[in-house]
Amino acid sequence: MDKTILVCAVSSCLMAFANAAEYKLNTDVLVIGAGSAGLTAAVQSAEKGKKVILLEKNPMVGGSSQFAEGLFAVESELNRLRSDTLTQEEAFKTLMEKHFYVIDGPKTKDYVEGSGENIAWLTDHGIKFEVVRMTPWEEATWHVISDYKGTNHGAGLIKGLKDSADKLGVDTKTSTPATELIQNDKGDVIGAKAANKKGDTYIIQAKAVILASGGFGDDPKKIAEWAHRDPEGWKSSVNMNKTGDGIQMALNAGAQMGPVSFVGHLGTEGKGIKFLSDLYTTSWQPSALWVNSDGNRFANEDVAFSFSQAANAIYAQHGHYAWSIFDDSQVKYMMDKGIDSGIGVLAPVGKKLPNLQKDIDEALAADSDNFKAADSVEQLAKEIGVPEANLAAAVSAYNKGCEVQHDSQFFKLKNYMRPLNTKKLYAIKLKAYYFSSYGGLVTNRNHQVLDKNNKPIKGLYATGLEVSNMVGPTYTTWSSGHAFGFAAFSGRHAALHATENMK
Repeated sequence: MDKTILVCAVSSCLMAFANAAEYKLNTDVLVIGAGSAGLTAAVQSAEKGKKVILLEKNPMVGGSSQFAEGLFAVESELNRLRSDTLTQEEAFKTLMEKHFYVIDGPKTKDYVEGSGENIAWLTDHGIKFEVVRMTPWEEATWHVISDYKGTNHGAGLIKGLKDSADKLGVDTKTSTPATELIQNDKGDVIGAKAANKKGDTYIIQAKAVILASGGFGDDPKKIAEWAHRDPEGWKSSVNMNKTGDGIQMALNAGAQMGPVSFVGHLGTEGKGIKFLSDLYTTSWQPSALWVNSDGNRFANEDVAFSFSQAANAIYAQHGHYAWSIFDDSQVKYMMDKGIDSGIGVLAPVGKKLPNLQKDIDEALAADSDNFKAADSVEQLAKEIGVPEANLAAAVSAYNKGCEVQHDSQFFKLKNYMRPLNTKKLYAIKLKAYYFSSYGGLVTNRNHQVLDKNNKPIKGLYATGLEVSNMVGPTYTTWSSGHAFGFAAFSGRHAALHATENMK
């Protein structure tokens, strides 16, 4: 860099910090994080007549919620109008079983029973929903945001809540991360410190602090230390600067560390492969043949319908990857008839892939390491680096299963047993990813953060993805929208408890 430019840059920086100010503020409720959990907490607190300050470390509100699509609910008004049969009692029992009874039973019951009312509250704020069932592996719990003033999905919900927050006078400060919780001599949380990029610092006194800053999934060190996962084989797919700030601040204040898990999914990446392209979409399909680094089949590929479990299956393989193999007949099927497994509502079931052949040609022209083609099984084995004999045996056994429409190896649904019987074969590399981490802090039924003696830390609440024991070792898509729904539910109910018990 030119010396003059460098001096000017340093001088500008020093002048900015020289003009920085320290602010001492007082509020009833301080919310840290402006995603769906934080915004619902802020709006609900303001509706109770409380003064609210909302901090967000990113330049804009929304966080990872902007990329979500719908919220979990059972027995909502929309479910009633559709004559959906799932009851809250059935949902609660099934959730406890699917999460192996390691989740918080009372809080899960509150969530299930309050989920319909949660949708009604959001509807009253102008947000519209439709119930969508994406796969045969799930129930009709997914309340997808269909519209808010021309914006849909998570971005629509964020826009609607931000509009409500602005109307209610919530003081929202973006690019202003909280840095430390403030405690009194008793250990009660009475506020937090924050700072912005200009160097301004804030000391904010509050009657209640609600943590809503999301997970820790964008911090590889925490992935290794807190989750005991290999960050090279278990990757974040949507980096939203989620580094576990709220969790760490609470731990520093004496909070109890809880178990963590993830909203995982299968997928792919690499040269010549664009995220959510037609070629990328093939990585989510159940009709392919999956083999591991030894060229052996290892699972029923229709597990793709439960994308978080599919991520587990792939991560469990040597090297944390697998290959999804399909042929020209499947390319034609996906181009003409559409896909069998959707990627949320961004690529819904039945979506045709008109650009698939073009994507294939481009990936091959780019000599992608993660997408290969061959004219024979023997050649494909060499291309993807697996033992030829193993791959040949896997393809032969699979084709025989397709012929009799019965998978004697892994009992894959016969609807998706389609043989590899054309000359051109393709293989796309599957890897394990996650949309977000889940957990870190233990809370009680009132969403208060618990200390190491399992007692509430007075004045401190945690919501959404920061909360442990709402998901077991694996996120289940049976209850689609579970994470997004709990973020909004817990944000609201933390605010309700905090404001109702405020002097």
